[in-house]
Amino acid sequence: MKLLRLWRQYDSIKAAVMLFVSAVILIGYCMHAAAGYAVILRTPTEYICTLPKDADTLLLRLAQNDSVTGYCRQKKSALMQDDRTLTVTQLSAAYLSDCYGITEQGRMIFANAAAFSAFCGDTEQNSVQVRGTLDGRQYAAEIIRTDALPDGQPLAVMAASAAELHDASELRICMTEPDAAALEQLGLHIVNPEVQLAAEYEKQLVLQRIRLGALAALLSCIAAAAFLQLYRTQTKS
Repeated sequence: MKLLRLWRQYDSIKAAVMLFVSAVILIGYCMHAAAGYAVILRTPTEYICTLPKDADTLLLRLAQNDSVTGYCRQKKSALMQDDRTLTVTQLSAAYLSDCYGITEQGRMIFANAAAFSAFCGDTEQNSVQVRGTLDGRQYAAEIIRTDALPDGQPLAVMAASAAELHDASELRICMTEPDAAALEQLGLHIVNPEVQLAAEYEKQLVLQRIRLGALAALLSCIAAAAFLQLYRTQTKS
């Protein structure tokens, strides 16, 4: 083949081909990273805030915010079975449906992969029946592994009635885009700012990788073109 012969004869052709291959790999990496960045942008942001005394007025104002997908009071409970403990966040059925797309009712606990593995161990099953105690009371339920919940930190949720959540001291808010300032202006105190800072850092890190990858691909193409020009000069002389 002509390319193979040129590869053996000219170092400039070797350099040009390797640089073009590197550019293609870098472009593929940028496309993959851009797809991941798009997923990050589409992922809703959740805030956990402490409820002030004038909660009813605040919730009314919160409902008028177009960025808010859903909100509800939340309460955390401890599910225990033998020597295992799982922290379960109780949320309203409306919040589970609007923010996670979970519509099933009954004695079901939904867990992300981290929470499911921590409590149920390494199993290929996607649901496990448990009999234990919930906040000290006898309780039996089905734990279901789901991809609908955010990844990362262990998270398990279950539906609770308005009466069960009435005395909750925390408010969970789901927003289509991060806007901590708007919540603080309403008088809400965010209790998990580190989670949002980590999410913002990850977003900026992915964006920076895309920029550097694109720059490296461009420089590779320019260098490859320069080596091709060098090859043409060598063949003319």
